[in-house]
This record gives sequence, structure tokens and C-alpha cells, in this order.
Amino acid sequence: MGNTTTEKKVLISILGVQRYEDYDDSIEVVAPGRYYIKNDKTYITYKERHEGEDEDTTTTIKIDGQKVSIMRFGSINSNMTFELNKKHTTYYDTKQGALIVSVFAKKMNINLHDGEGELEVVYGLEMDHVSMGINSFHIKIHPIEQGGASIPLQPYNMDEHQISPQ
Repeated sequence: MGNTTTEKKVLISILGVQRYEDYDDSIEVVAPGRYYIKNDKTYITYKERHEGEDEDTTTTIKIDGQKVSIMRFGSINSNMTFELNKKHTTYYDTKQGALIVSVFAKKMNINLHDGEGELEVVYGLEMDHVSMGINSFHIKIHPIEQGGASIPLQPYNMDEHQISPQ
């Protein structure tokens, strides 16, 4: 049952957007990574170093049907799960301390095939039981062998989805 497809080297472009009251912020990350399928689940992994940190954080994104899990290990440790209209609570560990984080996926779009495509999630966020607004991430993946280049990403229009995690 340990069926693993051939691993592919990919270029991963990530646009993350945070919106809380009058505060908007976005971050874009472009990194080489790996794409593979194991036991009918899709995995995307990459490493990044956060500003001011001495060690890398390894991020693994697991897609299991319509459920997306993002596991991070290194300077930041977390395991966040996103399922449409479901609330998931976990710990988010940093060197400054741990927070209780809850996410509630409002919109999900998963379109990945054979080492390329995109993944988008719009979600409500709570930290220590306090609403922190609406966030989103949009990930595009391109095989490096095909000269995959970073493509500008457009954030999802979150004005239409003002929600509170429940």
C-alpha cells in the first residue's frame, strides 16, 4: 500500500494575505520544493528561513481529498488543518512561546495534477480564542524541469466573505 509516485522537483509560489479590521498585510514566498503522492495523498514540501531566525523551517502540505494539513517544523512548529466549514484548533509554537490557534475554512480550491496546479484557502483565524480576522493563502506549483517560473498571484477577494470562526 505504500504506493509512491515519482517525486518531482517543483517551484512553489505562495501568497499569504492577512486581514484584520483596518490592517491588511501580505507575504510572498517563492521556494524550490518537492511534490509527490503517497497512499493516495498529495504532499508538497519546502524549506524557508524566517527573518531573524537561525534555522530553517520545513513545511509539508498534505492534501487528502478536500482536507489540507500544513505541518511546520523548525523555528516554527505547527500542524494546521483546513476543511471547508469546519473549525480545527491546534498549538502554534514559536521561540517566543505557544499560542492556541483555531482556523475555519470558508473557501477551498484544490486543483493539483502531476506536479503542477494551485491550492487556495480562505479562512477565519482565532489566536487564544480571539478572532484575528480573515486570512488566505494561494499556492501555485510548477515543475522545475519545465522551467517553472514564479507567476504573480492575485489574492482572493475576501471582502465578499466576512466571517467569524465558530
